[in-house]
Amino acid sequence: MDRDRATRVWAAVSLRARRRDEALAPSHACLACVEALALNGAGLIVASGVGTMEPTYVTGPGVDGLTELQLTLGEGPGVEAVESGRPVVAGDLAAPEGARRWPVFAAEAVQRGMRSMYSVPLALGALRVGVLDLYRAEPGEPDTEELLDAVVYADTALLLVLDDRGGIATPPGIDDQRPALWNAEVHQAAGMVSVQLGVPVLDALVRLRAHAYRQDRPLTDVARAVVERRLRLPDNGKGFRPPDGAP
Repeated sequence: MDRDRATRVWAAVSLRARRRDEALAPSHACLACVEALALNGAGLIVASGVGTMEPTYVTGPGVDGLTELQLTLGEGPGVEAVESGRPVVAGDLAAPEGARRWPVFAAEAVQRGMRSMYSVPLALGALRVGVLDLYRAEPGEPDTEELLDAVVYADTALLLVLDDRGGIATPPGIDDQRPALWNAEVHQAAGMVSVQLGVPVLDALVRLRAHAYRQDRPLTDVARAVVERRLRLPDNGKGFRPPDGAP
């Protein structure tokens, strides 16, 4: 992750929270992204269970309805971004390509005043846990810098989702744990915890992140211990314990 870009995005998100006199939350990442990229709306969708998604935050006229429509139809740029694990750009939803790829969703989006959108998956390696949908009332595609910014806003939103669900009061400064979310051992540990406890991958990430935060340990250290089977998360999700027989 580009450190300067991450610093700039985190500062914008923190400023949005201060303006509202609120603790940092996923909504602030969405609102800051809309402001910084001159958008008309945003929708944050995250995994709520195995194979299911739900809206976490939406802002902008008509975005709540479009978010629900994507989830109901299983159709739209956001759905495609989650399935592919790559950003999906729809420069003009009224164009023939939009009608071909998302016939119902594209027509409804145009009717509700949204002509373009791009969707950034919340993905860590092969783990796909949601998407950030970004809407504009005018046709057009983001340039490279805008798309890179959107990716970092999506990454920041994911961290804030983890912290919100884990009961962590995210500090306003730069969080050194964020780059660790993209470490391969963290992805592997999340997959192991998900299988061991029968919980969605997002919940496994929440538990890993919460444990690292509360024990004041690097997330990568906790993940490595899980992968090496030196630590195991109990079913109550309150923390880690050594496996039977481990020192």
